[in-house]
Amino acid sequence: MPPSLDAVSAVPVTPFSADGALDEDALGRVVRRLVDQGVPVIVPCGGTGEFSQLAPAERERVARVAIEAGAGATVLVGVGGDLAGAVQATAAAVAAGAAGVMVHALSDPYLTPAGIVAYVEAIAAAADGCVVPYVRGRAPAASALARICALEQVVAVKWAIADLQGFAEFATRHGDEVAPVCGLAESWAPYFALAGGRGFTSGLANLDARVPLALHAALAAGDYPTAMRRWREALPFEQLRARHDAGNNVPAVKEAMAIAGLLPSATVRAPLAPLSAGDRAELEAIVRTLAPRP
Repeated sequence: MPPSLDAVSAVPVTPFSADGALDEDALGRVVRRLVDQGVPVIVPCGGTGEFSQLAPAERERVARVAIEAGAGATVLVGVGGDLAGAVQATAAAVAAGAAGVMVHALSDPYLTPAGIVAYVEAIAAAADGCVVPYVRGRAPAASALARICALEQVVAVKWAIADLQGFAEFATRHGDEVAPVCGLAESWAPYFALAGGRGFTSGLANLDARVPLALHAALAAGDYPTAMRRWREALPFEQLRARHDAGNNVPAVKEAMAIAGLLPSATVRAPLAPLSAGDRAELEAIVRTLAPRP
């Protein structure tokens, strides 16, 4: 039976030392803490994990560390880029014990529905496990989505486009085939839930999983007054992450973890940049309200 993606899917940061090297020990602690807090789905090598800034060999190491530290949770490894590399990474992740993979959105400017489907089909063929396509930027054509959702390995679609009507239409058409997952984190989760979403991704869980888990529980129970109270708790953090056209997305999570004593270094790799002094000062106040515990 495929794993349930009607859940909080945490995307762990990839810790680096002050000189920019991969910090595997810190990564293991980040993932283990997520599992210990009750997060059911872990997605290493995701966007919050700086997938694009990792070399292929580093992605494999991140995946292996996360799979080992994530014992007890469903681990879906982010894959993408060139097709041969994505297929190889998929096979390696599943062989190492991952439940499957999340397929990053394609960045090539010259795409056709047939090409997108062929890419996902090739990865699905390599996965003796589940596949979760990640939709962002521009939604694939309806014909491509229909063919992708019909693949046996595809159990969910992570939708990260701020288009509620488009998402609602997708959920109506394909919600019986796959789990429509909100890929825009806590700030959009209640609205995606109303539109047919089941589950959402979270970067906030790296800092403290209690708010996202409580938000998901309230949404699953249809308790919207409680859900919106939890949403308001998460909103200042999510709004700060969204600044500068989402350029703060990863640096804000890492800085918050460093402020809380959960990460030895908030280092990010270029082209990402550290938070501005003003944003960091604001983040310090937000972290105090969320009150994470090391």
